[in-house]
Amino acid sequence: MPSGRAVFRCWWGFEILDRSVYYAVLMSISLRNVHVLVPAGSPDAELVAQRCRDAGAIVTTSPAGAASEIDWAATALVVLPGQTPGATELITAAEQHGVPVNNLGGGTEEAQNAGDRGGECPGAGTVTLVGGGPGGEGLITVAGKRAIEGADIIFADHLGPFSLAEEAAERGVELVDVSKIPYGKQVAQEKINEMLIEAAQQGKRVVRLKGGDPFIFGRGLEEAEACAAAGVPVSVIPGVTSATSAPALAGVSLTHRGWVHDITIVSGHVPPGHEKSLVNWEALAGLTGTLVLIMAVKNAGAIAAELIAKGRAREQAVTIIESASIDGERVTETTLGSLGETIDAAGIKPPAIIVVGRVSERRIKGLAAAF
Repeated sequence: MPSGRAVFRCWWGFEILDRSVYYAVLMSISLRNVHVLVPAGSPDAELVAQRCRDAGAIVTTSPAGAASEIDWAATALVVLPGQTPGATELITAAEQHGVPVNNLGGGTEEAQNAGDRGGECPGAGTVTLVGGGPGGEGLITVAGKRAIEGADIIFADHLGPFSLAEEAAERGVELVDVSKIPYGKQVAQEKINEMLIEAAQQGKRVVRLKGGDPFIFGRGLEEAEACAAAGVPVSVIPGVTSATSAPALAGVSLTHRGWVHDITIVSGHVPPGHEKSLVNWEALAGLTGTLVLIMAVKNAGAIAAELIAKGRAREQAVTIIESASIDGERVTETTLGSLGETIDAAGIKPPAIIVVGRVSERRIKGLAAAF
């Protein structure tokens, strides 16, 4: 530790020398409805407790050195400020009861050593679901990139900014490819859930890097629910969804003023009439706004035929944006009646976003990407 300077251990483990930055990071973690214990006795205990409340936690405090009096069954997480008296006893008791500890350190050697066993704190791991955006490195959020930089292990999709995960792997971070290639390689969602939980229970800072936004056709809620059920602290960093960013990069405004007042985003991974389809195609055909189809390349022809059969005009303009923001980006213009034929003739492959509606008529061509 540098002489004369306090070092604070952040939630995901790297060290911060500036107290104000440290507490700003503490505020950025989502602890909504998590029962958090903040032991008393530290000069920072009151501030840490307030920051946890600001992050949505249900906070209780305990007197210094009162590990035996804590209701461990009602405690989901211990946040240990620096210079907490009896830190070793608290950490030991928490581990015995299977309660994760976030040892913020910055205080006694006793607390530092008890909470840092070879760089890994058993039972103190977390999972962060990170939306990586459409794929271009410059389109991930600042918070998302920061989470990657602080990870011990990353479970990544091929659609997100996979290169950032690869760069992290070069620095020694463990990287696991859990891609779901359309009509190809698949890693079962249940298996992904198990791996996230297992890694967190080993005390690791886990990042689940996903393309787009985790909660828009990203199965993010399934992973969050699985972690929560296992008692693993989980947070979400929203991402830039390709449903809106791909059209923007192609020069298509989904809500051009005076033309449309609504957008509908639809998954096309199953065709109309399929037993697993949950889409009311007749209702969609009757809408006057913009229709954005995601995961629809394979079934685009069938979807177009159904929309036309239910009343959409064959001549309606369509824009197809392929591999938005990454190498191979291509924009193809067609009509609803020719959609299937165009995809086959042009050899369009996933990932691609399909925009159906008159806004495609106002597309500005040649926009330069500013990232």
